[in-house]
Amino acid sequence: MKLSQLAVRFAVTPFGAALDRLCVRWIGHSPVSMIFSRSEGVDYNPPLLLTTKGRRSGQERTVVLPYFAAGKGRVAIVGSRGGMPTDPHWALNLRADPNATLFLRRRSVAVEAKIATGAERELLWGSITTRSPVYLTYQKRAAGHPELPVFVLSARDGSSLR
Repeated sequence: MKLSQLAVRFAVTPFGAALDRLCVRWIGHSPVSMIFSRSEGVDYNPPLLLTTKGRRSGQERTVVLPYFAAGKGRVAIVGSRGGMPTDPHWALNLRADPNATLFLRRRSVAVEAKIATGAERELLWGSITTRSPVYLTYQKRAAGHPELPVFVLSARDGSSLR
């Protein structure tokens, strides 16, 4: 088993996910993302923490996610769930309530999410898959899912996220 597979298996355990979130919050890096990036041959970019409100529980839920520049001081995230045919829980939460908080570059920012569509999505998707081709594999695996959602996050106060 590859080191990246072991890292992902560890990261999905409650302890692994909590440890990864803690690392991103305090040192700004994710050991799991670093290992995965290196094993996939893509450039490592420190991830962000996204906090959404649970659509059923109403409780805050925080996940570590890779992000990509989306122009105009915004960032994009992909709801891939590793190619599963359903959206990850955080994506379902954003669909229910687009207001969230992200922690990026050691600062917390209130954001609003929207799903990229049409030409905007195509432009972002091309940029994302050039930088991180693993998303093309995830899209192929997601049989029955028309396309992986690309969320664009903008600061609610209009400040730049980059």
